Amino acid sequence: MGLGVVGSPIFTPIARLETFINSTSVEQINNFNVVANMLTNLKLGVSEKYGRQGGYGYEISTSAGVQSIPNLEQLDGFSTTTATTAGQTFTRWYSAPLYSILSGAEKLIPLFLLNNIRLQFSLDTVSNIQSNLTANNTTITDFSISNFEVVYNCVDMGAEVERQIIMENPKLRIKSQSYFTGMQNLASGYSGTANLVYNARYASVKSAFLIMGGTSTSLSANKNFDSYDITSGNGDYQLSIGQNLYPQKALSTVNSRSSILNELFRAMGSIFDKNTSMSINSLEYNAPSNFATSITQPAKFIFGVNTQKLSVPLKAFFTGVSTQNSPITAIVNIGTATGQAHNIMLVLNYDSIMEIDSSTKQCVLIQ
Repeated sequence: MGLGVVGSPIFTPIARLETFINSTSVEQINNFNVVANMLTNLKLGVSEKYGRQGGYGYEISTSAGVQSIPNLEQLDGFSTTTATTAGQTFTRWYSAPLYSILSGAEKLIPLFLLNNIRLQFSLDTVSNIQSNLTANNTTITDFSISNFEVVYNCVDMGAEVERQIIMENPKLRIKSQSYFTGMQNLASGYSGTANLVYNARYASVKSAFLIMGGTSTSLSANKNFDSYDITSGNGDYQLSIGQNLYPQKALSTVNSRSSILNELFRAMGSIFDKNTSMSINSLEYNAPSNFATSITQPAKFIFGVNTQKLSVPLKAFFTGVSTQNSPITAIVNIGTATGQAHNIMLVLNYDSIMEIDSSTKQCVLIQ
């Protein structure tokens, strides 16, 4: 099953999401498809992905385009058999919640105080949405999106409530959060200590993740949608921000591999958070650098750390570490040479505040 759409098909075609308020850009998420796929695998359990497969696009199809029921280990990507006929067309209908600064807002956004809000979606190339393996005998040559809709709930409180809000709030501040991505490359055959530097300036970073995508056309079917253990079970991971190390002791893939998974839970909020599930099986989690993936069996070794001083969801804000005065360095000790070149993507979850002036209807983002 080599041919098809990688990642979470509902998000895979969208390379970038940009949000404009009053024609001013307040959010830019590059590699949006990779970030959304990561969040889907970290927020949804297997049962939740199975129940939403029709909307997210997880599917196994035969060469004749006939759908098969995927099992619980095939809830990744849209995969067809390698015997798919050239020129064959597939039509599917997808829908899913949108990760953005708007959906991450703690309170309702007062549209009556804003002139307009615009979402801009930039599509990825055909080559990036499909399998990377050269063993496939057919490829996707084109795709198109039609009947595209953004659905939101709008509550009309009435003119009297709106006047009261303006009188009591000269400046209205709404807490939210969003995501940043940065990319560095690591060569094939690399061993030793890799110091990967990322420039990202934010007042409060809640958590940080490393997605270690593959590039080999014989190993990595999903490219940046894969995430390998680039130490191949023989090294450790740590982040350096300013004078601080996260975590304080490097997490070893030799001695404390399972603790990396618990730290990943903490990066999503708390290891006791009942609202956070994961859909990562042992084979996907243990994928070394030379592991051969498929669309329905990606590598999912994601390194994540919680960088907050206090993890109290919805009760505390701007408790994360500041990166405004220093870059972020990913320190990876690699004991076994990498089996392929890797794209190391840093994903940051940062706090932000939308400050809206009630009189001028201007919006300023504090982040």
